[in-house]
Amino acid sequence: MQPMDSTPATLDPHQLSRRGFLATSAVIAGSAAVLSGNRAVAGAYVRPQGRRLVVLYLRGGADGMSLVAPLGDPNYAALRPTTAISSNTALPLLGSMPDTRFAFHPRATRLSSLYNAGKVAIIPAAGLPERTRSHFDAQANMESALFGSVGQTTGWAGRWLSGTAAVTDSPLRAVTIGDGTPASFRGSHPMSATSLASLAILPWGPSLDQVSPNALDSFNRPGTHPLLSSVIDPTLETLTSLSALGETVPPAGWPDSRAGDSLWPIARLIELGLPLEFAHAEGGHWDTHEGMGAADAPKGDMATKVAGLDAAIGAFFDRIGPEADHTTMVVMTEFGRRASENSSGGTDHGTAMTMLVIGGGVQAGVKGAWPGLAAADLEDGDLRTTVDYRQVLAEILSRRLGADSTLLAATLPGLRTSPTDWVGACW
Repeated sequence: MQPMDSTPATLDPHQLSRRGFLATSAVIAGSAAVLSGNRAVAGAYVRPQGRRLVVLYLRGGADGMSLVAPLGDPNYAALRPTTAISSNTALPLLGSMPDTRFAFHPRATRLSSLYNAGKVAIIPAAGLPERTRSHFDAQANMESALFGSVGQTTGWAGRWLSGTAAVTDSPLRAVTIGDGTPASFRGSHPMSATSLASLAILPWGPSLDQVSPNALDSFNRPGTHPLLSSVIDPTLETLTSLSALGETVPPAGWPDSRAGDSLWPIARLIELGLPLEFAHAEGGHWDTHEGMGAADAPKGDMATKVAGLDAAIGAFFDRIGPEADHTTMVVMTEFGRRASENSSGGTDHGTAMTMLVIGGGVQAGVKGAWPGLAAADLEDGDLRTTVDYRQVLAEILSRRLGADSTLLAATLPGLRTSPTDWVGACW
């Protein structure tokens, strides 16, 4: 028997059509059968048609008090003498839910417009139930959502996807864009790629930039074995859909940022009507220990980061057009920064973060209690967490994606999932 690593790096499609496709389809079928077996935890789950969740993860610990400044807190300016946002340039929270306590960074023009249109909920003091200032530990805990558990082998998104899976699901049901599959998806099988062109349904290729309608003729049906029959059509249909994508690179003027690069493929899949239900995008490099720059300085480091994020989110919702009403985005990070700036003009690792919920079904406004920035209100120099980030996820999964209490308990074990614990970020 040939070892698996002896397969040529470049294969003729006709070589793949039977041996390779059969082997891959068997893996897909086996995985689908396992996943469908987990449906028992979801009870009578009914999947809402047309709705989807997009997670935008800002790795590095994004400074929420620079993105959404607590201008109404009298201690804010004193704690950040060189980096605080000025009330003269900050973008106020207007629309149906005005709030003078907070304001957007002056470069967050698209987020400000979305808020004023009733499309953004802000949770300014969300975080992990267990404090840590370690990037590694915070990301691992947040993505597993298994606090106090040993052997975190699954992620919260993976448990959701496996608990709601069906044998006939499209391989495009879940897609992650970034450097590898996020730990939150452990326990499931999303399509993962670094770009739209590199999406590949089969592990040995062809990738999207190699597929054409003519090439699909070589992928013959490998038979009608019962374990394969339910996945062959979705697989071939997905290959056909990907071959028709056409535009695989962002158009001129698309935001050139990590968030922009990650959101473009997801926007493209959505606008073409492909069956995407759960997507993950990366927006990294938020570890701002030094040189954040004055918030009002257009070329400061934090201003540049906020502008890139803001433009990417705005371009994403512009691109998907009417599908924005069916798409809910949650923006999160592993932790926020310390309340006061440091001697290097930056902010060190903190605790509470700012979460944003944007798009379809959102109830605009500032959600959750603000703990305050007075010395007595801080926790070892950090903004205290008043909202468990899992409650925000639970609310979205329930109200937007149809999770019942059984499914929420399987996805977010150990969390109180009563609606009385939610913050009212969506309906």
